[in-house]
Amino acid sequence: MTNVIIEKINAKEVFKGAKIKVMITTITNVSIGYDVIEVSNPDEAVADVENVIAPELIGYPATDIDFIDSLICETSIDNPVVAMGISISVARAASNSLDIPLFKFLGGALTTDLPIVASEILVDKDKNGLIPIVMAESIDDIVNLYLKLKNTLSKNYSIVNIDGAYTCKDIFNEIPKIRNLIDEIKEDEDLDILLGLSTKKDIVNNKDLSQIDYLEVEEPVEFDGFLCTDSIYEESDFVKVFPYEMGTITEMYYYINYIMDKGLYPVIFGNNSSFAHVAVSFKVPFLRTALSSNVLNEVWNIERAIINPNIRRF
Repeated sequence: MTNVIIEKINAKEVFKGAKIKVMITTITNVSIGYDVIEVSNPDEAVADVENVIAPELIGYPATDIDFIDSLICETSIDNPVVAMGISISVARAASNSLDIPLFKFLGGALTTDLPIVASEILVDKDKNGLIPIVMAESIDDIVNLYLKLKNTLSKNYSIVNIDGAYTCKDIFNEIPKIRNLIDEIKEDEDLDILLGLSTKKDIVNNKDLSQIDYLEVEEPVEFDGFLCTDSIYEESDFVKVFPYEMGTITEMYYYINYIMDKGLYPVIFGNNSSFAHVAVSFKVPFLRTALSSNVLNEVWNIERAIINPNIRRF
């Protein structure tokens, strides 16, 4: 087997999603991998990649991701977004060199578990959002559910935000209407669908949550359903994982396993299609993303690549 040696890592500013972002590209002797990151100071990020981290990685094997990530952590860079961007770009270059998908490179050839993917379908001015969660047999079921929901909601809501969700004045006034809609679809399609709510602790206090099955808040609140929090709490059922706050793929792997060791479910939040592969490879059961992102489609592609996929349930 040909050694896959990192020859060059560069970064440049790109215009994507109506913003200036930074594309990090890893070039080996046989392959290329990249990642696009969003940072507050693109010029500084480019300099950090090319002048600080890249020189430390040149000449080493891209396929030894644990070692590469340890080198990234040993540099003076303290921006986890930049660190994760390089980690992903190297991992993608490694998987491309072996001509296998990223999820198989990270998780192994026998990886078959797929995450449930969910997105906010309706949000208000305070960024509270309603999230249909389909406990499906296939990604195709999830895709069709969101298409059906969007088609129905388009009759009552006219404005769609950049994340692909419809907008309203007050999400709490809309909960009964969306609950009824989801219950109708559940009966028609014979699907198990939960209704989730993303909000803030100070907003949700004293609100009627009896029609909500899953709640995302920063810290625990009194709630009878599934509770997802920013950090690990005794009351939590799920814990949020923000990949670009982790530092590297390896650090994210250890954090995900730490959450699971506590008997909780990790939830990856992000709009990068690479996170679809990370979720599959690390057996993360739940993936939260914007409806306008490419993540759901990427999980759909992964499902097609797996002969006998199994969607994990909670």
